Amino acid sequence: MTINNIEPGTGRMIRENGQVINIADIWADFIAGVGLVKPTNYIYVSKGGNDTTGDGSANFPYLTVQQAINVATIGTTLFVFPGTYVESLTLKADVMITSPAKFAVTITGNHTANFIGTIVLENVILNSVSGITLAFSGTGAQNLQLIGSTINSTSGDAINWTNTNASSKILFEDGTCNVLTSGTTARCIYTSATSQGSIIANRVSFKVNIPNNVCIALNGAIAFTHTSDQIVGQVTMANTSSATIGLVAMTTTSVPILVTNSSGMSTFADVTVTTTASPMVTGIGGHTFVAVLYASTGSGGAATLNGGLGPIGLPMSAVKIRTSGLIPAAQVAAGLNSGTLEFTGTDLYITKGTIRYKISMTEA
Repeated sequence: MTINNIEPGTGRMIRENGQVINIADIWADFIAGVGLVKPTNYIYVSKGGNDTTGDGSANFPYLTVQQAINVATIGTTLFVFPGTYVESLTLKADVMITSPAKFAVTITGNHTANFIGTIVLENVILNSVSGITLAFSGTGAQNLQLIGSTINSTSGDAINWTNTNASSKILFEDGTCNVLTSGTTARCIYTSATSQGSIIANRVSFKVNIPNNVCIALNGAIAFTHTSDQIVGQVTMANTSSATIGLVAMTTTSVPILVTNSSGMSTFADVTVTTTASPMVTGIGGHTFVAVLYASTGSGGAATLNGGLGPIGLPMSAVKIRTSGLIPAAQVAAGLNSGTLEFTGTDLYITKGTIRYKISMTEA
């Protein structure tokens, strides 16, 4: 017998260990799929997949993300190939969803996060045609991380938080949040009066289509921290919510940047404010600021800022200078403003300890 007349798929071969095996057996294993890469901690989803005949492998992916979520176990990563998936997701604890590239995977629907544990969404765009894009609900301790991701809304809240667990948190990094048709029920973030937890946003742009509309509405006992990027739209605070905003450009057209009626503190640090509203912060809540730069939104904008004195950048130092109304006497009496230098346009005031001293100004 020569090699030219051997029937394909027949014969034997010898392994390195000396074992003799039939080539026909190797072919049978190959056809059956033995040896295909099917790691149990990865499930694949593709627009060319099939929820009925697919098994979640890279060779036979599922068609929908929700089917992959349904079969996923703790520690599973869903690898979603590029495309637009029209479906509403119910997220599952300890299941990660990732895409090979930013802005390549869009999932359009009304999505729900009600779980106990941790979920990571990486390089994923969540959209909605109407209603809430992501409902963060329930009573469990939820840790949702949005990394390099985007949450968009057409006519409802992008993130609607009703979760009541104080340990719950959303970490949002290197992403964007946009509302195309903003209004009283369509904001980037809304937290209910009974909500608890914290939102941490790093290098995230929050934007509504009409800058005078509310972009972020903080209610309940929510602690909001935002560092770097922008907020286009008004921020409101109520109940015991708190906000720390730094290295952020904040923009409205003609309404205050912040309206706070919360007993929690709001703080601006190295913030650029663009608005024609004066004062830029209103309400009865606590507010501190340092190194704020006032910018103009257009013609006449700069003249109306900061009591009509134009944009003023304050240095970050122990000396604080005010150019509008005096600090309330109760704050001075409580010893909260020692070292403050205030100028009302006619007189200069210096506070030492709990006493404010007035220096009358006369022309030199």
